[in-house]
Amino acid sequence: MAVSGRARALYQRIADEIRAEIADGVLGPDAQLPTEAEIADRWNTTRSTAVQGLKVLVNEGLIISDRPRGYFVRSRRPMVYRPQGEFRKRPLSPEMDAFITQMAQEGREASQHIEVSVVAPSPDIRERLKLAEGELVAVRRRVRIIDGVPYNTNDSHFPLTLVQNSEIMNPDDIARGANGVLAELGYEQVRALDEIHIRMPTPDEAHRLQLGPGTPVAVHLCTGYTQDGKPVRTVVNVLPGDRHVLVYERSKPQITSDPTIRPAGEDDLDTVIELWEHAASWLASQGIDQWQYPPREERIEENIAARECWIVEDDGVPIATITLDNRADADFWSPEEAAEPALYVHRMAVRRDVSGQELGSAMLDWASQRAAAQGKQWLRLDAWKDNGGLHRYYGSRNFSHVRTVEAEGRRSGAIFQRPAGEVRGAGPVLNTRDA
Repeated sequence: MAVSGRARALYQRIADEIRAEIADGVLGPDAQLPTEAEIADRWNTTRSTAVQGLKVLVNEGLIISDRPRGYFVRSRRPMVYRPQGEFRKRPLSPEMDAFITQMAQEGREASQHIEVSVVAPSPDIRERLKLAEGELVAVRRRVRIIDGVPYNTNDSHFPLTLVQNSEIMNPDDIARGANGVLAELGYEQVRALDEIHIRMPTPDEAHRLQLGPGTPVAVHLCTGYTQDGKPVRTVVNVLPGDRHVLVYERSKPQITSDPTIRPAGEDDLDTVIELWEHAASWLASQGIDQWQYPPREERIEENIAARECWIVEDDGVPIATITLDNRADADFWSPEEAAEPALYVHRMAVRRDVSGQELGSAMLDWASQRAAAQGKQWLRLDAWKDNGGLHRYYGSRNFSHVRTVEAEGRRSGAIFQRPAGEVRGAGPVLNTRDA
């Protein structure tokens, strides 16, 4: 038998009901709540208890007190804040800075108050900008205002030695942005480190942003670096939680323009097995029974020793493997076919986080060219009989389906070939490193 907890206090139940009405849209933005006396009468309680319940919602940032008019649901029209927008291309001669431009595009009235000062940096700023003791920074302190309400602060810190006598020292809008000025001074930022902290505001932040009680802030610290790793700017953005939505865009990592392919060495056995098991796990997640058995380590070791097993690396990280040998599987290829010079593909596996970039096609093109260089007639392979998607994949890569062989105890047996030297030209070019 469950034991019920203590009943919630009456003021909490008052807050619960009003909170639910706000969440359900019964009380919309800017809606006026019943008066303290009306709430007390509705709940058959004292006015002080009603006030206590309302204060809970004020502290949560859901309602505001606007005496003597009463209590109102806080109106929320958040600004969409995109940290990654800093590096987006902009017009060479913009009419307004990025913030003003964004708000104008959204049909909102925006302005900003800017102050510039020279100060001794805080320990945090000094550390991020790698400044020596006693070095000063120039700070552009901005309060950004939307529709008459302070929305966020943006305080940019620069090593004084880099920006003195530049436009950055003037308390005016810089239409092309302070980053553009830094680039003109020879300190173009090519990367940034973002940090986000969630906390309650300091008294100074609450004053600058006119924050009511119970409003948390997100603090976005961004440090920009030049190509040689020099930090040239640290920005502290303070974003009230009731006025912002942080939006980050992420993209799948792309393979670099020069991935390498090299023979696997003795120390690569675990890497090849890991790539194989990674592919097997993904196949299982798709309901495909291919490769659902322990990898045949002895065979892999033999291929490695014979320099038949290859690993594709991108920035030194293994991302794929393929094995090529001269041996025709007697279960699949006839004696007449086996007599034809061919290279045979085995155990090709690509990491899923680089899928969709035609790496498999590039590996098959590389194998086809290698076969031609060795004077072979064909590039051949056998595929899992039940994996129709794989059959279609090879067909779209210019392989012809020769036939499907039913061999006892073998789940593979759909055999394919394409002429040696034939390439599709899709995906990255693989640079062979034979050593």
